[in-house]
Amino acid sequence: MCGIFGVINDQNKEIDRDLFKISAKLMNHRGPDSYGQWGIDNHIELGHLRLSIIDLKAESNQPFFSSCEQYVIIYNGEIYNYIELRDELINIGYTFRTESDTEVLLNSYIEWGEKCVTKFNGDWAFAIYDLENEKLFCSRDRFGVKPFNYAFVDGCLIFSSEIKSILSYYNSLKKPNYNVIANFCRTSVGAQHEETWFKDIFRLKPAHNLIFHKGEIRKYRYWSYPTQTNNKINFEEAKNIYKELFIDAVKIRMRSDVPVGTTLSSGVDSNSILFTLREFHKEKLHTFTACFDSTNFSFRDKEIYVSKDIEIDESIIVRKYTKDLGLTNHFIDSSYDSFVSDLNRIIYLLESGHSSTAIVPLMQVLECAHDYVTVVLEGQGADELLGYQQKHFFSTLIVSLKKLRFKTAFNLYKKTTKEYSLSYAFLMYLRYLSNSFTFLNRIYEYRSGISKVFSKKLKVNERMSDAPVDKTLKFDCRINEELYRQHVGGLGNLLHYGDTISMANSLESRLPFMDFRLVEFSFSLPWNFKIHENITKYIHREAMKGILPEEILNSTLKFGFNTPTSQFFKKDNKLNIKPLDIILSERCLERNLFNKEALVSIINAHDSDKSNHSTFLYRILCVELWFREFIDEK
Repeated sequence: MCGIFGVINDQNKEIDRDLFKISAKLMNHRGPDSYGQWGIDNHIELGHLRLSIIDLKAESNQPFFSSCEQYVIIYNGEIYNYIELRDELINIGYTFRTESDTEVLLNSYIEWGEKCVTKFNGDWAFAIYDLENEKLFCSRDRFGVKPFNYAFVDGCLIFSSEIKSILSYYNSLKKPNYNVIANFCRTSVGAQHEETWFKDIFRLKPAHNLIFHKGEIRKYRYWSYPTQTNNKINFEEAKNIYKELFIDAVKIRMRSDVPVGTTLSSGVDSNSILFTLREFHKEKLHTFTACFDSTNFSFRDKEIYVSKDIEIDESIIVRKYTKDLGLTNHFIDSSYDSFVSDLNRIIYLLESGHSSTAIVPLMQVLECAHDYVTVVLEGQGADELLGYQQKHFFSTLIVSLKKLRFKTAFNLYKKTTKEYSLSYAFLMYLRYLSNSFTFLNRIYEYRSGISKVFSKKLKVNERMSDAPVDKTLKFDCRINEELYRQHVGGLGNLLHYGDTISMANSLESRLPFMDFRLVEFSFSLPWNFKIHENITKYIHREAMKGILPEEILNSTLKFGFNTPTSQFFKKDNKLNIKPLDIILSERCLERNLFNKEALVSIINAHDSDKSNHSTFLYRILCVELWFREFIDEK
């Protein structure tokens, strides 16, 4: 995992190499081990910041040239199947001077051209320049795990792992994208979209290639999701294939020349990775778990659960199941004393707001992990691949009733309402529907009073869906289509902040559930292999029998990084910097983004517990901190 930065033009315009280096080094956290820079006067400049993971020798530093010296690459990511590809290339006749996956990637492009990306199993964002043909080829991985930001300015293409480097080089690009910010304020949409918070800076979409040649940009999709269900496969056969794919996805993500650990919660996802590792990896593992003081949480923070006495702290369960496993467990106490200043730093790293306060405890967990390992395996992506209880309750219930599976519907209702709030599950379903029926969002905004908060500057010119779907894809299964929407929607946003927070701590995050083979296979399966009776992730749970403890396998409760968000926006909160002081400050209100009277009304309703507006007020706070960080004159 690294940072890449590049500028290229075909108009013989000067490239300021000193400013280029200063701009690139704003991402030093992404690659603290070495910095390399190469270019051709007034045509191209490429910079690379390296976090050494595979083949630590200096010979693998970048920019990296091919043996024929016609091609040069800068690359961020990992190609996990590089050993198999290397053997294939050697059989063709290639020779290698390093043990790196970088050289494998570059030779793959030389051999197979732009189609090489379809052979990669990994996470990547890279740029390869062909000196002879003066062509730049760029690519981003299938799911957008690795970032690729770009802008086209006066015939010049500039691209980077992080936007701050682009802004440093082209200060004129510091222009707010008010439509994106307005959509974020209303429905939390984020980094799953091509547009960024900056008007003229964009993200290369996941599973897309970009070519810059003779002053023109061409982009195209190289991979897409399966849309047809394989109804001929039986469950036992599917389970065995799934199990083999998952175990191999974990195995190849252990390829590393630096220490590897895992983040660990009480749920099925991260424990599946840990217990699978124990089947073949006998070295002592470091695990990292967030601890939460349940006394910090009000009844508002526990609204999604039926029991308001529920113990949210996952570390209790982790300690129980791992005490005899010979692990080195690290339990990190979540602290919110410096919530605003912590959030301000994170927004600088994200270069936007984010929908969840969970980014704060995640930062604290990964700050600890940095002291012990360089690679962490995480369970991100399992929910959107295989379903989870409260989010898919109504969709699964409707499908079951349509198919006259009344027992399935009854069991699903009974199980879900035993643990989760039915009203919360309904809100999740409404959010799914709102992607197709935008009037639902408008009704909510009007009834809650939120619509009155925004000024004309934050008027939505174009509604942005939570899921930027490919409309040419036609799924033959409603549940698979819903999972697809979440895979390209909310998950895309989660991947953005996961990469950002891990790289902020010079850590590489690896995600076995994002292995493209596992994704392709899971999307081809009948929906009831994934959500069966009252059990989500059914095929995964069945595949993990004999590997995971039964109590973990049978648990359907999900906590995540819960934070006492509702308390942060109370007038009597104990934080050293009060969030309400920020959003009601003269500086914030003078931007003419928010109506003070309507905002005060929302705050009073929240403070008196008439309504829980914490997530909305949190988004307002994010917007103000972003403006202070990126738009205001320092």
